[in-house]
Amino acid sequence: MKTLASMLPMLVALLWTQPVVAQAYPSKPIELVVHTGPGGGADVVARVFAEIVAKDKLLSQPLVVNNRTGGGGAIAQTYVAGKRGDPYVVQSVAVSVMLSVPIRTGMDVGLDKFYPLGMVGVDLNGLTVREDAPYRTVKEFVEAARANPKTINIAVGSIGATAHHFIWQLEKMTGARFNVVSMKSGAEAATTLLGGHVHATAENISEVMPHVEVKKLRLLAISSGKRVSGLPGVPTMKEQGYDLQIGAARGFAAPAGIPREAATVLEEMVAKAYKSTAWRDYMTRNMYEEQYMNGEEFGRYLNARYADMNQFLTDVGLANKK
Repeated sequence: MKTLASMLPMLVALLWTQPVVAQAYPSKPIELVVHTGPGGGADVVARVFAEIVAKDKLLSQPLVVNNRTGGGGAIAQTYVAGKRGDPYVVQSVAVSVMLSVPIRTGMDVGLDKFYPLGMVGVDLNGLTVREDAPYRTVKEFVEAARANPKTINIAVGSIGATAHHFIWQLEKMTGARFNVVSMKSGAEAATTLLGGHVHATAENISEVMPHVEVKKLRLLAISSGKRVSGLPGVPTMKEQGYDLQIGAARGFAAPAGIPREAATVLEEMVAKAYKSTAWRDYMTRNMYEEQYMNGEEFGRYLNARYADMNQFLTDVGLANKK
């Protein structure tokens, strides 16, 4: 009769030859990286999605928000790009930031370093003035700037971001020249306008809405393709004669090289969260343009936007010269 000791080598060999069953993904919490501090647009989107994922049980593990601020998004983007192949890191994407970081810094953190998971909506921009401003239309505002170049001050949350891009496009269309005033955030740009320290802001509608609702500020026009249901009386820029459609497109991406199985799980998570009642309500409350793209579509969109962003940053002197 064989002893256990004599059988041990055979048992070890048998176990060694058996297929190893992979752990189901995800088997631990997923880090959700945000380039802004708490309360910034990308941060709010990340936290809303994390709550939806937990409440609706869209993943077996939670999304844990990690704010990595600094460098106009470069800190967060470099961190995520350096996690190639790691399916336990996801980034909350503001498209203008993702595109601008490699152009501004010259760092190797371009689109090839990421796996797009999906776009979940557009935080629209608008041209906003004080309620007591003399301008009732965009044309009146533009004509005032054309008559007195660089005397109309427009506050933006960040140089090189979406509101600044909005102004650059309006200048190209009209020949007007504005004076861009950089603040620390879109919310600060709105309060600076509220205090009468600037003439206008081109920040996201969500930043100015609390003041618009109490009739302290007035939206001259929004940058969507059509009027939004929550603001039926506010025209689009195109209706005012300027075919300008721009906003902070929001989405999610993972590091490049993640396993196909994990990519599928994450893309499905984004798609399901987008369809949730909570996210639809959020978009309605914040005047988002409802627009979903899957990972492949989002990737094409990012690539198509790159040339325009490069031209914008080059024209305003923010592109890295290397």
